[in-house]
Order: sequence, then C-alpha cells, then structure tokens
Amino acid sequence: MQNKQMEINLARPTPSEIIQLWNTIQIQRLDNWTSAANALKEKISEVYCNGGIQLHKYKIKANKDLDWFAQRNCLDEIDFLNSILSHKDLEEYRQDIQTFDNKPEVSNVKYYPDLHELFQALTEIMEQGGAYQKTNYETARRLALNFVKLELEMRITEFNCFFYNIASAHWFHHIAWDYSFLIFDKRKYEIIFIDMTDTD
Repeated sequence: MQNKQMEINLARPTPSEIIQLWNTIQIQRLDNWTSAANALKEKISEVYCNGGIQLHKYKIKANKDLDWFAQRNCLDEIDFLNSILSHKDLEEYRQDIQTFDNKPEVSNVKYYPDLHELFQALTEIMEQGGAYQKTNYETARRLALNFVKLELEMRITEFNCFFYNIASAHWFHHIAWDYSFLIFDKRKYEIIFIDMTDTD
C-alpha cells in the first residue's frame, strides 16, 4: 500500500504544516477509466437525458500530513472538500462544471467513510431516474456494483466519499436532480468526481 510505505507522521500536523500542505500539494489529471465507469456514465447520460454526467479523475502526490488525516478518516478537519475544489490544479474541473470562482461556494451534504452508501446512492439515482427516464432496479444495482468492483477494486473501507453541492456551478440545473460526489482513494491517492444534473 503506497501510503503505508511512506513515512507516516505520528504527531498531528500543526496548523502551519496544514497550510503548507495545501500550498505545495500537486494534483494531476488521469484518464484511465474502466469499462464499468464508462457503462455507468452511459446509463446516467440516458436517464438524465436533459442534463448529463461528468466524470473526472486526478492523482494527488502523496503527502505525509494529508495521510495523517486520511488514514484516520478525518479529512473534514482540514476542510478537505473546499480546499481540494479550490486547488490551482483543478482549474480544468471548475471550468467543466462552469464555476469560474477559484474558491467555489461548496456545501457538504453528507460524508461517507467507506463505499457502502455510495453504492446505494448510485443505485437509487439510476433507478429513480431523471425528469423523464429511469432504469430498473436490477440494472441499476448491477452497474453500481460493477463500478465499485472494477473502478474502485471493491476496496470498500479504503475510500472516503463526500456528497456535496456547488451553488456557483452553472453546468447544473439546480433542481431536484443535482448530485456531486468526491471519492478519495486512501491507497492510490486518487480522487474521482461524479457530477450529475437533469431538468424537465
């Protein structure tokens, strides 16, 4: 495990070290999607026919101070969601969801310490569908499960997930069918963004 091989700072990082973390951390875009991720994207594009879905994936350079909080499932203590979405290396992501503020207005709806609730949420989103389309439960469950199996390697407890809203993102229709998830891989130091929207 990558972050187990690196030296873990046993003492809680100081406030100055946390500031330094966000000033120096590096993030790089990835495009190595599995067939399960592409199938999930295709189905949600179908049921959210007047909106759509965006998938983004990034690699974070390993950092011992970030690892201290990640391995303890307390990323919220360093304002992870707001800090990562404001990072200079995510400008392309912010442009894709059409938020042109370098510090977008973000509200965290729910935090998941593993993948169980994410799987359930993705299943329900596809089953309930958008304004005009939906899919059956078995298909929705299969697609969500394959995403967890193939894209996330079924490592249920090695992820932290955030369900959030970005009020300043113009790509969303800002009604009932807006969803944004951030999935943080504590082993690979990768983050996946899933953004969905639809309208009637």
